[in-house]
Amino acid sequence: MRLADRWRAADDLRRVELYTRWSLQPLVFLAPFLVVAFSADAAADAGARPPAGAGLAAAVAGSCAQAAAVAVLVGRAVDGKPWGRRLPAAWAGTSVLALLTAVLAFDGGVASGSAAGVAAVTAAAPLGRHRFRRYAPVAAAIALVASAAAALAADGWRQQSTVGVSVGLHVFYAVLAPALLQMSLWLVEVVRRLAAAERDRARLAVAEERLRFARDLHDVVGRDLSAIAVTSDLVAELARRGRPEAADKAVEVREIAQGSLEQIRAVVRGYRAVDLQQELDGSVALLRSAGVQCTVRDDSGGAPLPAEVRSAAAWVIREGVTNVVRHSAATWCRISLLRGGAGLEVRLENDGATAAEGGRGSGLAGLAERLRPLGGDLDVRHADGTFELSARLEVPA
Repeated sequence: MRLADRWRAADDLRRVELYTRWSLQPLVFLAPFLVVAFSADAAADAGARPPAGAGLAAAVAGSCAQAAAVAVLVGRAVDGKPWGRRLPAAWAGTSVLALLTAVLAFDGGVASGSAAGVAAVTAAAPLGRHRFRRYAPVAAAIALVASAAAALAADGWRQQSTVGVSVGLHVFYAVLAPALLQMSLWLVEVVRRLAAAERDRARLAVAEERLRFARDLHDVVGRDLSAIAVTSDLVAELARRGRPEAADKAVEVREIAQGSLEQIRAVVRGYRAVDLQQELDGSVALLRSAGVQCTVRDDSGGAPLPAEVRSAAAWVIREGVTNVVRHSAATWCRISLLRGGAGLEVRLENDGATAAEGGRGSGLAGLAERLRPLGGDLDVRHADGTFELSARLEVPA
């Protein structure tokens, strides 16, 4: 695949990796061209003997071999892949080869020292994979060794007044080259973390949607199945007594099941909304079917409530009534909607609390999660056989 096609098909992280690799690796292959340039400097230096063709070819070949090994190491560092054992060995071997051929091919002080410096800088570049305090001493040592090797190979080089400046420049560039790689790797790692965070965000969004779906399904099916169970018991009892009302109650069970099926389909489509008044009416009918005396106190009048607050209040009533029918032996239940200030309190009380109802099951936990984005909180109190479920909701001004 061509580079342009790879670029178009890649995501942002892959593009940053491609850009970093293809901006760093070509810089490594500048070394052979610099070696040729130093050959010209040696030829122009009156006191230096131009390198022979074979010597120059050896110096360029050694520099190319070193550049190839370093380019592979840089590419693997950018991709976050391990080096293994063979690549570092090839890196060390080709670096020594480039240093020796540069020193031996140039029998001239400036050219020999500069070519050795090129080998030192190229050799130090992959050290940027490590932290500064680890690579800086090694890079400086590589540059000093290169300078010493060039000094021993050419007597004239040691007598020049620019020896200190040359060594200093070698050390500076030998530390700067891996620093460039380290900063590039840091940028790639930042983008890699951002990409990972984006993937985690997508997974969390999917998980949250699954929880929402499970919570809605629990709330819808739980209440309706409770109603079906209670009404079915009533149908069975009426049928055993030969009462004609059994047929009417059986029809009621069928209607509840059909309504539940419609709500489940709406949950799947994601378009379901819960109406507060309908929920109040349905809850009263359910409780009375279960033999529970129900009273409703609605003090939520005045300014109309926002749709999300009404929906949240309806969910509180649905979950509370479902718990009364399924987990208690209540004889009475009070449902209260109390408007006060900038808030609405939904309270359900009954006299048949059990240990199971007093705990926070999956329904109450899901209800608390539903109220949290609206600034609401859920409170459960269980004492002296009385169970109270209250939710406080913020009403936007």
